[in-house]
Amino acid sequence: MTEDVHADVVPVAKAVAGELVRVRGTIGSILIEPRGAAPSLTASISDGTGVIEAIFMGRRDIPGIEPGRVVTIHGRVAQGEASLHIFNPWYQIEGSEA
Repeated sequence: MTEDVHADVVPVAKAVAGELVRVRGTIGSILIEPRGAAPSLTASISDGTGVIEAIFMGRRDIPGIEPGRVVTIHGRVAQGEASLHIFNPWYQIEGSEA
């Protein structure tokens, strides 16, 4: 029997800094740090209630992480200056076994 990864998904609007959460949404944009900076890839994920940023440190490319894709991410929420973040989250690209 496969695990239901959507069983404990919470809306972004209910995510609280410091808590472990699982959210599901659509990637709206990707920001890749330039070569001179420490490598990181930031995916802005929206679920209709809000936006959370998945920040992958040490990466500039992740196959399948691209605008328009639906993903589920899981990790500890951090409060940024303008938005919530999850650093190096576990992720599941919808329709794959990533």
